[in-house]
Amino acid sequence: MILTIGAVVIALSLVLVVAAAAQLHLERKRLVALADLLALEAADAVPDERYYGAEQDERITLTDASVRAAVDAYLDEHPAEADHWRAFAVVDAEATDALTATVRLEARVYPSSVAWVLAPWSDGIVLQAEASATAA
Repeated sequence: MILTIGAVVIALSLVLVVAAAAQLHLERKRLVALADLLALEAADAVPDERYYGAEQDERITLTDASVRAAVDAYLDEHPAEADHWRAFAVVDAEATDALTATVRLEARVYPSSVAWVLAPWSDGIVLQAEASATAA
């Protein structure tokens, strides 16, 4: 009887840990997808007068300010994209060169189960994602 109870407790603990790991994996995939989307949005946010300019070098020029403005504008227009996480932040949104936008995001994820097995992570787990996109 004691062995059966012990085996059940271990099996339930294992199920909870695997479920929490799956949840973290899915949340990280969602964060990476949002980082990709924001980087693409920032790389595509070239004003029309620059895009249709005469010379290639002058047409597409990303700046830190334009990348940050595009990221902030997208998040303001689509607030539901970041509502999945209690603590969400855009760590960095910058132009690494004249054509490349890089976005770094951070979110805190809380395991859905509150079992004693996951007690050390009850204050949440910080996930980070980074994405780059090049304007062409």
